[in-house]
Amino acid sequence: MKRHIFILLSIISGLLIACSADYDYSPNINTEDLSFITLSSSANEGTIGVNQEVKFMVTSDNSLDNNDITSIATIYINNEPIQQDKYTFNQNGTYLIEAKIDNITSNQLNIKVANGDYYITTSPEEAIIGQEVTFNLYNNAGENLTETATFTINNSSISSNKYTSTENGTHQINTTINNNVVSASFNVFTPKRKIALEDYTGDWCGWCPRVLLVVDQVYELTDDVVVLAIHKNDDMEASITDHLITSFNVGAALPKLRANRTENISVIQDSSIPEAVNYITNIAGTETNIAIQIETKLSGDNLKVTTELISTETLPNSYKLAVYLYQDGLIYDQANYYNTLEGNPWYNQGNPIENFTHNHVLETNLTENSLGDNIETTPAFTSYKKEFPTINLANFAHTDNGNTYDPSRFGVAVFLVDENNNALNAQSVKAGKKVEFKQ
Repeated sequence: MKRHIFILLSIISGLLIACSADYDYSPNINTEDLSFITLSSSANEGTIGVNQEVKFMVTSDNSLDNNDITSIATIYINNEPIQQDKYTFNQNGTYLIEAKIDNITSNQLNIKVANGDYYITTSPEEAIIGQEVTFNLYNNAGENLTETATFTINNSSISSNKYTSTENGTHQINTTINNNVVSASFNVFTPKRKIALEDYTGDWCGWCPRVLLVVDQVYELTDDVVVLAIHKNDDMEASITDHLITSFNVGAALPKLRANRTENISVIQDSSIPEAVNYITNIAGTETNIAIQIETKLSGDNLKVTTELISTETLPNSYKLAVYLYQDGLIYDQANYYNTLEGNPWYNQGNPIENFTHNHVLETNLTENSLGDNIETTPAFTSYKKEFPTINLANFAHTDNGNTYDPSRFGVAVFLVDENNNALNAQSVKAGKKVEFKQ
């Protein structure tokens, strides 16, 4: 009898161990070592039907152990936690999904649950002009019915499930199945050129506020500029300042304003300010063939940056990607030779202007080379993606002169330059944010 009891207890113990292995397993992860986590799902195209189940996975962004850590994460759907790693969506609509481990939040996913018995997916949903878009027809069970469908684009029939548009804007896709009209849409855009403006300056430089008048007026007229303030001989000077000054023949006399890295914008006198503003705004926002996307993740003091390029033409390996960290909101006195010049915006502001706010201040480069790293040859309409090592923003804290450290004041500027260091396009984003190709 005792032997039978022992056997029974052994069986029960074995079952409990098996259950624990299935449901209570946690990887050997010290969450204190985690900085970033990534959420992915089985809804690869982002659109599903009602009552379809979606499975989620959370991985560590640590380069050495990109392991599955879903079991120690909590998944949130529209800010409500779910108790497992899968979910069945029983109502149509758009859902926001993210994962959290302690105080670390993942990227966000958007899943669209279609209304009706059938739905169409498009890839990509945002296409650069001339890029091929693929679409598929599914039923609510997730079965692919594309081969049986005939599609129309903007009410014109097409012969396949692929389409290339040479016109910007929103395009409507339709098909009919079992007397059901099924619709979807995708957007086509032409990239805009953002002008890279580099202000070589210093808080000791009494004439340097003149360039700030140009920058401020440009910002009032267009968002299609990316500004870096490159300081020399003050507490905001970056370690790469001298290399940039030498590389672009800036010289010792400041201020100097460069457009697209190599073009000198004359601001020698106040009378040249309107001409400089007019010139910059006229070339900003013009159509181009290259789009830049930046995704940043901010976790405590740590910032992770991923850049992506796409072009309507092949990108050669002679092009370089230059990525910089900048900081806003630094407080230092600014010398001001305009203090006694009536009619100037800086008149009677003091010399120096005390507690002056300095923005767009260059801190360092994220690329290995301060002028940028060569990209790989990338065919037209193919994405070139580059991820950079995590950077600790606390290393660039300014705590003198009453300054305080705030990670949200940092940002990232990206320039794509040709073999002669001319910037072909530029983009910027604040730490923890993302900017899309079309923006």
